[in-house]
Amino acid sequence: MPADRALTRKASAVYAEVLLEAAHAAGVAFEVSSQLEQAQAAIRGSIELRSALLDKNLPVEARMGIVNELFAGFAPVLLATLSVMVKRGDLGLLGRVSEAYLVRAEDALDASFIDVTTAIGLDDTLREKIKEKYAAQLGRDVLLREHLDPSIIGGIVLSAHGVSIDASVVSQLENARVVLSRSQ
Repeated sequence: MPADRALTRKASAVYAEVLLEAAHAAGVAFEVSSQLEQAQAAIRGSIELRSALLDKNLPVEARMGIVNELFAGFAPVLLATLSVMVKRGDLGLLGRVSEAYLVRAEDALDASFIDVTTAIGLDDTLREKIKEKYAAQLGRDVLLREHLDPSIIGGIVLSAHGVSIDASVVSQLENARVVLSRSQ
């Protein structure tokens, strides 16, 4: 079993490295990081899609057609990588490939990726303030991967490298509810 884990780790690293080299050469290394996350979320979020893409009884051409149609707007280098993963039956490694890609992409771009979730889009002024603040703290450039989530009502959620700062209205309301329920 440890050999299987080592092979999985190695295969994921190879996919990530090849994808990063191609994305970097095409000038889309940062964009691919967001697209990888979107692909992973789409596949993880749909049992039917995940089952179809991992079904060895479904012809490879049909599975590749699903990938090409679903992710048509993605960078060609990512589509090519996903197609190879489908052909080889390695699409189950997508999460690990995504993680390995992020680490390598941050090093290659000499920047830190920060996921920023807001209820409405950031304006340029706020975007620059966030970048400046965290660039000063981290000592390197910061690239923001922006996400919209109306369920947070307002405020902001920042996360990078497993650390999250939740300053959303919904979390503040939840904290107030907990405090009020304890005082009764």
